[in-house]
Amino acid sequence: GGVGKTTLCDKTVWVCVSEPFIVNKILLDILQNLKGTISNGGDSKEVLLRELQKKMHGQRYFLVLDDVW
Repeated sequence: GGVGKTTLCDKTVWVCVSEPFIVNKILLDILQNLKGTISNGGDSKEVLLRELQKKMHGQRYFLVLDDVW
């Protein structure tokens, strides 16, 4: 810490990865952190990835995947 990593990006996204590893849950957590809204969770992985790509396009993010076992 303390070397200025977060000043290199537009937004910091912090997501806790827990067991069991569920890709859709991680994608939903990232989107919730970015948008401040919660999806109903019924979206497919492809839909979530497209939404994430649209949201993140043209900006710089510092993504922390915490508690990866």
